[in-house]
Amino acid sequence: MDTKRLTYFCTIVEQGQISRAARLLNMSQPPLSQRLKELEDELGVQLIIREGHAWQVTEAGRMLYERARQVLDQLGDIPSEVKNAADGLSGTIRIGASSVCASSFLKILPSLNQRYPGLKFSLLISDSSDLATHVESRELDFAILLLPVPQEGNTVRLLPTGSLCAVMPADLAPEGLPARIGVEHLAGIPLLCMRRWTGGGTFEALLKAFQEKGIAPDILLDSPDVRTLLGCLLRGVRAAAIIPETEIPGTLGGRFRIHPLDLPGLTLHPVLIHRTDRYLSKAARDVIEAIVAG
Repeated sequence: MDTKRLTYFCTIVEQGQISRAARLLNMSQPPLSQRLKELEDELGVQLIIREGHAWQVTEAGRMLYERARQVLDQLGDIPSEVKNAADGLSGTIRIGASSVCASSFLKILPSLNQRYPGLKFSLLISDSSDLATHVESRELDFAILLLPVPQEGNTVRLLPTGSLCAVMPADLAPEGLPARIGVEHLAGIPLLCMRRWTGGGTFEALLKAFQEKGIAPDILLDSPDVRTLLGCLLRGVRAAAIIPETEIPGTLGGRFRIHPLDLPGLTLHPVLIHRTDRYLSKAARDVIEAIVAG
């Protein structure tokens, strides 16, 4: 299987017609159809159903397209990666971060920009489970997310641990609420909670803390996106958002009360992961070390 055939196949799928793909590739239709047939014969499966005017990519074809697109994109990155190997001062570093860990990168961005003015960053904010998948497929150079994370094939660097806070409208806080609170102080208050889309994490640990106190939490909304929880508060939702202390903006003003949660068994464990066998430029390695140093 050669990359030229993969390029032809991806172009056919993306254009939706062999004739349109042939025009884009600046070749005639019969040779392109022949290359597609050769690819199907090599793999022993039908990739595209072609019956008269009917045209549909098979499940096998969809899988091949996804894998081929990844391979071709990685090949396209080789020139910039080679240049980065020479000087480490230019190119784009592709970073993933869950919204609960984004500040680990954002707080050092000004100094990085000063140090590497020719370096660009592409930042994907997503759920931790999704980010782990993008690291696995090498679409990201590295990602910052919360434990648990896949260990096999990954280098995992521990970052400084963090704690959770309850952020709520000032008039929603009960009278006499102490500076540091436990889950018992949140009984009866609607909650906006972080929750990983799949797999365990902070949400399950928080539920356990409530269960140990015999309290049924009133969870109004859960989301993996801290910005969504803060957005609810800013739009007038009367609830307490349970979010990391590091991700609370300093612009909330006097409208909200911020109370650290006194939960000894519930500590946030952010980590930075990248594929162990992935090449990283000098600049990327420097960025990782700066993030790890906090």
